[in-house]
Amino acid sequence: MSKQHKNLYMFAVLGVVLFVPLILFLTSVTQNSSGFKNEVRVHRGRIDSHLAARGHVEGATSQEIKLASRVVGRLKEVTVNDGDPVRKGQVVAVLENDDLQAQVEQARANVLRAQAAREKLQNGARPEERAASRAALDEAQAAADNARQNYERSLKLFQEGGIISQSLLDQSERDWKMAQARLESARENYKLIMAPPRSEDVAAVKAEVELARAQLAQAQDNYDNTFVHSPVDGVVVKRYMNPGESISYESLYQPIVSVSDTTHLMVRTEIDETDIAKIQIGQRAAIRCDAFRGQTFYGDVVRISGGLGRKKIQTDNPTEKIDTDVLESFVEVDRGSPLRVGLRVDVYIELARRDNVLVVPLRAVELQQGIVTVRVETSSGLETRKVRLGAQDGLNIEVAEGVNEGEALVY
Repeated sequence: MSKQHKNLYMFAVLGVVLFVPLILFLTSVTQNSSGFKNEVRVHRGRIDSHLAARGHVEGATSQEIKLASRVVGRLKEVTVNDGDPVRKGQVVAVLENDDLQAQVEQARANVLRAQAAREKLQNGARPEERAASRAALDEAQAAADNARQNYERSLKLFQEGGIISQSLLDQSERDWKMAQARLESARENYKLIMAPPRSEDVAAVKAEVELARAQLAQAQDNYDNTFVHSPVDGVVVKRYMNPGESISYESLYQPIVSVSDTTHLMVRTEIDETDIAKIQIGQRAAIRCDAFRGQTFYGDVVRISGGLGRKKIQTDNPTEKIDTDVLESFVEVDRGSPLRVGLRVDVYIELARRDNVLVVPLRAVELQQGIVTVRVETSSGLETRKVRLGAQDGLNIEVAEGVNEGEALVY
C-alpha cells in the first residue's frame, strides 16, 4: 500500500471513530431533551393482582386418619394398599374372629330362652293345663265327698251296736281326712294356675331378658370390632400392617392403615409474614403444579390460622430460608380436580382484579410528599398531573382519575 493510500485509510478510520460517538451523543440529547427516556400511552387493560405462595395438597381433614383395631388378635386380612380409593364404611382390615362369632350365637340363644320364659310367665298356664287342673279339682272334690259319706256310714254302724270295729271306723276317718287334704291341694293348685303372675316373678324374668340382651350386645360389639372400617370417602395414604401380624394390648391402637378424606381437597399454603395483611377468607386462588403442567385449578381461601408459625413446606431450592415465620392458610379446591394428596403446588391468591380499566406502568407514577402524580406530554409541553390510583399487579397500576385514554406519559 502506498503512503498516500495509507494516509487516506487512517483518516477514514479516525473519522468513523469520531463520527459514530458524535451521532450517538446527538441522538441521546435529542431523546432526552425533556429529561425523560420513556414514553407510554394510557390504555385500557386488566389488572390481575395476586399473592404467590407454595402449597401442599391434603385431604379435607388436613391430616391423615389412622385406622386401628379396638381389640387384640391376629390380622386375618388387609383388603387395601397404598393409593387405593375407599368409600365411607368400607372394610379395610379384618381380625380372626371365629370364636367371637360363636359367642354372638350363644348370646343370641340366651336371649331367645329368656324371652320364652318371660312370655310363659306373662301368658300363664295353657288352656290344656287349666282344664286338667279343673278336672283334678273336681275329682278331688268327688273323692272327698265319697270319703265323708263313707265315714258317716261307718260312724252310724259303730254307734248302733258295734256292727263295725273301732279300727274300721278309724280307717274311714283317716280316708276322709286324706281326701280332704287332696281336695285342698287340688284347690290351691287350681288357684295358682288361674291366678295372674306375681309382680316379683315378672320383674325377675324381665331382668333376665335385659341381662341376656346386654350380653348379646357386648358379644356383637366385640365381633364388630374385628372389622376395621374407613370413616370417610378417600384414599389410602399408607398401609402399616399385613395379614398374620398380631395386635397385643401393648400395640393396641397401632395403625393398620391411614386414609385421607378426599371428598374435597385442601391446599395448605404458607404466607410470608410481610403479606399476611393481604389475605382474607373468600379470596379466589389459582393452583398450578409440575405434575399437571399447563393446567390451572381453582379454589377458595376457607381458613386462616390464628397465628404465625415456622415454615414447613420446603422447595428444592437449597438457598431457601426455612427459619422464617409464616401464616398458614387453607384453600379448598373446586370439586372434580385431578390433584392428588401430597403434591407440592404453586398457589396464586387473587388480591384484586380489574377489567377494562385505564392502565399505566408503575414506573410512570411518582409520589412526592404524599401526592401521587404523573407527567403528561401535551402540545404545550409537560404537565405534572395529580392522579388517583387503584389496584396494581406489580408491573402496572390502575389510574382511576386524572388521565384520559390515549394520553402520553413520560418517565
